[in-house]
Amino acid sequence: MREAKPLIGITTNWNTVDEISGQVSLNDAYARSVVRAGGVAVLIPPGADADALAEHLDGLLIPGGDDIDPKHYGEPLHPKAELVNAARFDMEWALLRAFEARRKPILGICYGCQLLNVWRGGSLYQHLPDLPSVSLKHQRASKEEPFPRHFVEVAPDSKLAQLVGQTRFESVSAHHQAIRAVGRGLVITAYSPDGVVEAIEDPDHPFLIGVQWHPERDPDAPATRALFESFVNACRR
Repeated sequence: MREAKPLIGITTNWNTVDEISGQVSLNDAYARSVVRAGGVAVLIPPGADADALAEHLDGLLIPGGDDIDPKHYGEPLHPKAELVNAARFDMEWALLRAFEARRKPILGICYGCQLLNVWRGGSLYQHLPDLPSVSLKHQRASKEEPFPRHFVEVAPDSKLAQLVGQTRFESVSAHHQAIRAVGRGLVITAYSPDGVVEAIEDPDHPFLIGVQWHPERDPDAPATRALFESFVNACRR
């Protein structure tokens, strides 16, 4: 009998269209990365039943998005922040609770990495250009520009290094916020050359990893393929 492919939920953006309807959207590179690694991508709109989804899905992927309301880590809103839709945030918060309770695999990318950290009680830098120590370009200035690239240094004793099989590789960057204080039970496992946190993980969880870079935007990179394949394999188990 052919082995069943794991079902992996991917949260989506949501925007108001009119008084009674909205629009769900997702950069399909996330779904294609899951499918290429052997999984089945299941898009999750806001308002779904988090516990029912956590019972039936094998893993959760939280993709990139806008900014988390800093009230969740006790800070006022930065003027450069653009908040993620509240319906999406509430859905993801409920999903994290449900998936963590069942110890099912969770992968967070960019905003998803930041959300994992805030979920665990951590905080964020709200605008990296405010920090004198940040010397690299982490976000493009306009949509006409290519996404900036820089290297990522991964702790050799981390789960992430074991999964991707590398401790240094080039990555695609698209963010203006990043992890400040790390959340409960999490460890920092990667940095950019200018000291920005690039990955976190829970060493005591079967698979709970957040990466700040955008692997889905670099689909043929060995680190990208290894990360998604490892995630899908964890969901299969």
